[in-house]
Amino acid sequence: MKEMIENKKNMLKELIAQLHAGIPPLEVKERFKQVLERASPLEISKIEQKLIEEGMPREEIQRLCDVHLAVFREQLEKQKLDMPVGHPISILMEEHKIMLQLSQKLGTIANKVQQASDISYVSDEIHSLEYVAENFRDSEKHYLREENVLFPVLEKHGITKPPSIMWMEHNQIREKKKELHTLTKNLNTLKFQDFKE
Repeated sequence: MKEMIENKKNMLKELIAQLHAGIPPLEVKERFKQVLERASPLEISKIEQKLIEEGMPREEIQRLCDVHLAVFREQLEKQKLDMPVGHPISILMEEHKIMLQLSQKLGTIANKVQQASDISYVSDEIHSLEYVAENFRDSEKHYLREENVLFPVLEKHGITKPPSIMWMEHNQIREKKKELHTLTKNLNTLKFQDFKE
């Protein structure tokens, strides 16, 4: 049993090294699926925690987290979790879907703004951008629920490192949300080219 966990840990180390070396995440994602087929999410979390304890930088684990979140998302989409409406995990997953939709909308808006030569051509997009920025500010409640409800439960079960990585990601997202909000508030004082940049 211990040897199997050690093998999985070594496989994860190898995948992280490949990501660090520049192998596209999609390629690594396929290899990671093979590791996941033989490991539960709890095992993966514990292995990630062990890697951090052994000295692997959290940023390297975070790179792998992006890949395994994509894999987990695929798996979750295939499975229908039997959770009652109002279950905390159900609520967090629903909120996450909404934030992903907002993120996609933000990408669409950004592309249209980048292609425009003048702000007058994207007035609808600017209005949508303000809406998206405000909704992202409201998403703070989601992060607080994860940090104050979900993370303590994980930590209670000995999973401490993955929540700390997620918290680090939350802080990065908070900075981006703050930048987006500031940008939309200062829109009238910026030249359009500066706004696009």
